[in-house]
Amino acid sequence: MISSKCHLGYLELNYSASAHTIGIGGGEAEQQPQQSVTEEVLEKLCPPTCLENLHVIGGYLSRQLPNWMCAPKSADFKSLRYLRLENLPCCTQLPDGLCCLPCLELLNIIDAPAIKRVGPQFMASSTLAAEVSTTTTSALFPKLRELYLVGLCEWEEWEWNDQTASCLPPGLASSKRHSLRKLDLYKLTSLTHVEKFPSVVKLDVFDCPELKSISSLPMLQKIMIVRCTMLEVLEDVPALDSLVLEDTSTTMDMLPEYLRAVNPRYLDMACNKKLRESSLSPGSSEWNKISHIRKHNIVCIRD
Repeated sequence: MISSKCHLGYLELNYSASAHTIGIGGGEAEQQPQQSVTEEVLEKLCPPTCLENLHVIGGYLSRQLPNWMCAPKSADFKSLRYLRLENLPCCTQLPDGLCCLPCLELLNIIDAPAIKRVGPQFMASSTLAAEVSTTTTSALFPKLRELYLVGLCEWEEWEWNDQTASCLPPGLASSKRHSLRKLDLYKLTSLTHVEKFPSVVKLDVFDCPELKSISSLPMLQKIMIVRCTMLEVLEDVPALDSLVLEDTSTTMDMLPEYLRAVNPRYLDMACNKKLRESSLSPGSSEWNKISHIRKHNIVCIRD
């Protein structure tokens, strides 16, 4: 039994072969037998609680993750430091209780298109979900350093404390927890606000078409903004040192106004030829938006 492997530190569960064989676009009747087998095998697997690194990747076809990944059993994995959940085409619910893992440093959730709603059960064990309060948020994700949310293209809402919002909840942005240093947000199509992350040093936001505001990140030093065309506000980032701005669609014809409100030492920008020329012309309206920034590197993207 794998559960008896008391020195096992790394486990990768790769379902790419089964996903390729069945075809993600297969019919319901065709997928059901494979889903049942997958669920049964993974449920019985139950790795040892000494595990430090767990990857579930490659096309896991079940609608839910095994019970040993969810509360209350997930609380036994007190040594788990790295968790990667990637390519979960059918999974509709994230495992609950992850916030209570005392050593979790890195959490990757990548390409989970069936997840539309994240409720309070993700931020607390199922037994506590109804009692989540401000007092409990101080203990959530106590060691988390890096959070990657990529390709949750159907994600519509994140419910926290009986509030439904299109912003990240205070359990992640708690002022009482200072471990989270890097935050990557890719293809979160309903996200509108990122705010109040007191310890984040590096932030990447890619393809978040509804994102309008980034604010109150006092330790932020580096930010990369790519194809976030609705972004209007970037403020309360006093430590900002480097800003990378890219519009690979070449549709941006003016620099964003929020550049006037920030003062990084370095600006790297990729845009179309016309905007580049205007931005480098002293006295122009676009030049005036960035003239206070010491160093620029503005490159042209072919139309």
